[in-house]
Amino acid sequence: MIQFLQKRWVYHSLIWVTLYLTFAALIFFSKENTLSILECLREPFFSIAPIFLCTYLGFFAKERFFDARQYLIYLLSVVAIVAICVMVYETLDMLDGERGNSRTQNITNFVFVQLFAVGLQYFKRGITNQYQLQELRAKTAISELNALKAQINPHFLFNTLNNIYSMNQIDPEKGSEMIMELSDVMRYHLEFSKEQKVKLEEEIQLLRSYIKLEQLRLRDTCDVKIDFDEVDDSLMIHPLFFIPFVENAFKHGTHPTKKCFVHIELRTTATAILFTVKNSIIANRKVVKTNIGLQNTKRRLELILPDKHQLNIKQNERNHSVELKIEL
Repeated sequence: MIQFLQKRWVYHSLIWVTLYLTFAALIFFSKENTLSILECLREPFFSIAPIFLCTYLGFFAKERFFDARQYLIYLLSVVAIVAICVMVYETLDMLDGERGNSRTQNITNFVFVQLFAVGLQYFKRGITNQYQLQELRAKTAISELNALKAQINPHFLFNTLNNIYSMNQIDPEKGSEMIMELSDVMRYHLEFSKEQKVKLEEEIQLLRSYIKLEQLRLRDTCDVKIDFDEVDDSLMIHPLFFIPFVENAFKHGTHPTKKCFVHIELRTTATAILFTVKNSIIANRKVVKTNIGLQNTKRRLELILPDKHQLNIKQNERNHSVELKIEL
């Protein structure tokens, strides 16, 4: 139905019929009216027919000459259209048996009709172009988001498989256990990463599985603390905003033999979700820094929550911290 109404001839017809019936109703319900219903329906024809002719001849002249930058021909065609419409209007006035406006007034009226019709067409074109631009931007943003999500999963999997490979060289039993935890994490990626929003409870379960996966490769020298107590886990959020920061903390802030720490806190208030990750800085540790996951997450935040998030990343010689606030 909507597509049918969007056809040019349909909505143009509705506009003219509405205009015609409105004029007829104004005549019929006026206090001075002595005409019958049929006469009231006939009367608007003598005014609307020349306006109809002027409007569509103006549209044709604009598309044929003005849009082709033939401005002189367009100006001459407008003069000709106004002259023709004035003649038609005055002829219909004579047939109706009434003496209407002066010729000067008629010329002025039809010049105004020309300007109004062309101005209305440009106004409609401007709205259409703006709508198409917004639609294009939305489609571009969706495509970019899908591309970013597609990058997050392989990046995460690549890092984790490297950890499992390293653990298998030292402790095959722990390596097998890490594979089981990885399967839980990947299940989440497969089931929920394509969703627009998920329950915060699901995101927390992902964090717990990943943290457990990392703890299996670390020794007691690493102090891992998590605090998810003050959380309304029924809240709906966009998935995979937190995991890249946690992954980054374990990748760059831990060591299998040196003392280190990773502290993670997640809490909610009536108006926001507050997420904090702090990790130690390991001196002289050589780690390849791609930052793909972090860059993708920052970009997703900019696209999805442009004015509803605050991200602060700080680092000194001893520790690195991330604070993310998402407004509800």
